[in-house]
This record gives sequence, C-alpha cells and structure tokens, in this order.
Amino acid sequence: MKLMKRFRDMSIFPVCISSVLIVVFLFLYPVHGKAEQTLSADVIKKFNAALMDSMKSGKELGYSGRYKLLEPVVKDSFALQYMASVTVGQYWKKLDEKDRRLLVDTYTEWTIATYAARFNEYSGERFEVGSTSPINSDNVTVTSKLYAKKERDFYYRLRRIEGKWRIVDIQVSGVSQLALTRSQFVSVLHDEGFNALISMLKKKIANFSSGKTE
Repeated sequence: MKLMKRFRDMSIFPVCISSVLIVVFLFLYPVHGKAEQTLSADVIKKFNAALMDSMKSGKELGYSGRYKLLEPVVKDSFALQYMASVTVGQYWKKLDEKDRRLLVDTYTEWTIATYAARFNEYSGERFEVGSTSPINSDNVTVTSKLYAKKERDFYYRLRRIEGKWRIVDIQVSGVSQLALTRSQFVSVLHDEGFNALISMLKKKIANFSSGKTE
C-alpha cells in the first residue's frame, strides 16, 4: 500500500509542476505585456517631444538646426534599414551591398529632412499619445493625436527589432505611409532604374533644405 501511494504521489508531481508553471506564466505575462506596451509608447512620446521642440524652436534653429535636432531621434525611433528595404520591394534582393547602403543612407536623410522641413513652426499644437494595442508577434500599434487647427490621428506600427521597439509604418486616415512610398519607389525603379530613384530622393532633400515642404 505504501509503495502504491508513492507511485500515486510521483504521478501527481509533474502535474503539480505544470500547474504551477501555468499559473506563473498567466500571472507574469500581463505584467510583461504592459511593460512592453509602455516601452513602445515611450518611443512615440520621445519622437513627439522632438517634433514639438523642432516646432517651438523652428525659426531660431532654421532648417539645418532642426535637422540636427531631429537626426538622432529619428535614427533611434525608426527601423530605417527595414523600411528602406520594404519600400523597394523585390528590388532589394537585386541590389548589391554598395547600392543597399546608398539606398539606406539616402532614405534616412530624406526621412529626417522631411520632418525638419515640415515641423518648422509652432502655433499652439500639442501631441497626445493614446491607446496601445496588445503585443502581437513582436508587433504593436500606438495611437497619437496631433491637436492643431485640424486634429489628426496617427497610428504608429512598431516592431521589436534587435530587442528594441522601432517605428516601421505610420497610418494617417487609414492610409499606410510605407505602402504609399513603396508604390512610388517601385514605380520609379521599374520605369527608370535605381539611379533615378536616388536622384529623386536627393532632389527632394535639396528642396527641403531650400525651404520647400513638398
């Protein structure tokens, strides 16, 4: 009888361990999930704060000053290499390492220049970070609202890349900015080639530096 009791106790032991592990997982996962949601929202808060500084000091800094202000934040907040690769679609595989680096560098400069040119003055605007979606396979969406003459909602999609949350797309009015860029870039690559795409981006950068916002 004692031997049978020991066998019964041993058979119960793995089940007890499994039950404990399940309870621990269910207890810790919501805490971990909330912490990750907070980290992803912090990326948007930091980015918004930099845009606000750019607007408030826009005239004093000038374009070059705004560019220097935003450069480290944009590079830290966005998955620029990933985004550059997505914008050229299947052409990314056809590019050699030198052209890939040129594309990423030019895409990065164009992204920073866009924000430096457009967030150049302040007239009472403010940002507010809203809800954060549940984490879904290292992806999350953070909402942000810009209060200005016309309120605008931004939906930032972030991915966890090398252990850090980074912006990979922004949706405005239901439209993916990454998808729009990809459509334009792929069209240029198809019709005119890689050099034409780089020339187009450099022209846009030059226009931004000269005071144009489009």
